[in-house]
Amino acid sequence: MPVLHCSIMTPHDKIMKRFLTTLLIVFTTLAAAWAQQGRPMERIHAAKVAYITDRIHLSRQQLTAFMPVYNDYEQEIKDARHFFLKKYKDSDPGEVNDPEARRFIDDNLDYQQKVIDIKRKYNDQFLKVISAQQLAELTLAEREFKHMLIKRLEKHHGHGDRGRFGR
Repeated sequence: MPVLHCSIMTPHDKIMKRFLTTLLIVFTTLAAAWAQQGRPMERIHAAKVAYITDRIHLSRQQLTAFMPVYNDYEQEIKDARHFFLKKYKDSDPGEVNDPEARRFIDDNLDYQQKVIDIKRKYNDQFLKVISAQQLAELTLAEREFKHMLIKRLEKHHGHGDRGRFGR
């Protein structure tokens, strides 16, 4: 005679499942943090992701779908910024002639337009995994994180020169 198994979870089973899930998350986070020791940009990125995740209240399911899209989005923004900055890395806009300054202005506007185009492209992809409210909060969360990071860097390194182009 076949035996039927019921999958009714007792309160103890639910507590154990929650405990094991939490333990897995803690170990994963600790392993990632340990692996990133000595790599400041990776640590900053991990802090940014944690801040954003908390700030826009991502569920576990949303986080799983959101992160690959967000990573691609960030990479495209980074590539656009890198392309622009590489072109002018040895230049000082205050010390160039008018045609070169005009070229810098036009390239800067092109860069800004590229970023806007990337954001528009990814808005549709984000809205497949998060709500419009969360997407609006994402923009604010990124701005807040950047502001906090700048404040922290200024605190640790003094106010000093902000670099070329007022960055």
